[in-house]
Amino acid sequence: MFCDLQSQPTLYEDKSYNMLVERNENDIDASVGNRNDGDSVTVTPMTITYNYELYDGQLLFTDAESELIPNLEFDYAILGMTGLRNVNRNTQELVSLDEVYFHHFTFFPLNMVGAEVLGRDESNPYVKFPDGYGLHVFYDESPDININAHLLSNKNLAPIDGSMALAHKHCNECYYAPGKGSDCVPEVTGTFKCCGDSKSCTVDGGECACATNNNESSLHSNDVKGKKKNVTKYQVQVDVLISRDIEKFQRVDQWTFAAPACHVNLNGKGIFKEYTPDNYCFDTQTGTEGSIFHQIEEQNDDQPYVETKVSSIAPTSGKIVWAQSHLHTGAVNATLRLNGEIICSTGTKYGTGIDGKTNALNEQNHLIEIDSCYDTPIFKDRGINFKEGDILTAESIYNGSINDDRFVGYGAAGEHKNVMSMFLLGVVFDDDTKYAKEKHTSFSRFGDFVLEFQAVNTDLEKI
Repeated sequence: MFCDLQSQPTLYEDKSYNMLVERNENDIDASVGNRNDGDSVTVTPMTITYNYELYDGQLLFTDAESELIPNLEFDYAILGMTGLRNVNRNTQELVSLDEVYFHHFTFFPLNMVGAEVLGRDESNPYVKFPDGYGLHVFYDESPDININAHLLSNKNLAPIDGSMALAHKHCNECYYAPGKGSDCVPEVTGTFKCCGDSKSCTVDGGECACATNNNESSLHSNDVKGKKKNVTKYQVQVDVLISRDIEKFQRVDQWTFAAPACHVNLNGKGIFKEYTPDNYCFDTQTGTEGSIFHQIEEQNDDQPYVETKVSSIAPTSGKIVWAQSHLHTGAVNATLRLNGEIICSTGTKYGTGIDGKTNALNEQNHLIEIDSCYDTPIFKDRGINFKEGDILTAESIYNGSINDDRFVGYGAAGEHKNVMSMFLLGVVFDDDTKYAKEKHTSFSRFGDFVLEFQAVNTDLEKI
């Protein structure tokens, strides 16, 4: 949608520095000398920018297969992600979630980030791998950075039942409303179809926007009765650390768990429950990959909490070197378990600022931060090992009470639609297979998966 506005990431060579990393099996010189002697590598800060535009109330959902940023024209390893910002392109000022709700932003090979990451910086990085590990990016496989941007304009929203809190909630949580595209009907309220991800919005050029105080400003036509719609230019900025010494870093792949599970039988019907049209599983029936989004129904004050859960079986042994949960408004915490034992639990923080012009990074009624796993005691020893057949479980807790005291304003608490309950893992898989051993850009997979693994020294390769 905005490919003509994009440029290659910016390298800050003048801020490069050297560091020692332990030699690993990828290093062609690892057999020379003592592995623990380490290798010197050069680390360079880099910023990825994504330019986009929104008219007031617009619902943006881009197709990652065609929304592209040109990549750097060499191979590199991503060692960490130190910052994420959403700024006004003209002023470079931070944009409040009350103006643009940062639903999610995925830039492969890095995975999904959301509103809760916007406050991260060098002192509290979002991605931090142990020394010697990194995501691999090979230019011949990844000449572009694929972008799935789900960004929702809340600018100049019209109140619902007199409540701005309810207007923000309905816009950000994908409630049905007229004007959100012909594919958005009452039966699919709370789904991406009411949040810009539909043929009517992305291909047919239909109007897909939340209602604003001046409805003319949210019409798709560029000129309505001589009045141009109000368009604002924005930019997403992502700070990462990279190294061209890619062979010095053990490759990290990404394994994501999305709860609850979408288990189906051979006829494609839900095993545990019938999926309603407003449920992600209804459309996809993705087996054990899990729900990209789900709904939290209103709960009573005596039992306010809703738990979701998904489990997967490790296809081989390996090591988890990084883990982070991705949650949405209403979330209380998320937990990652290995064979039933807790290996990480992440809490949440909500904003308190009420002025949308000054409350960036502290927005009332918004989830603004989720705890990290890498700084917990069990992760500090260079990761957590698991074995083939081990069970990994991701759990989330949401509060669905209308008296949830984290929220202010009529309608802000209670039910929550289009929430996510994910745990994203950075994993080094152990497997004597061609796919695991060969060089390739780090992959990102959900739930139980089967790769095109073939044993390295077997007769299968001769067939």
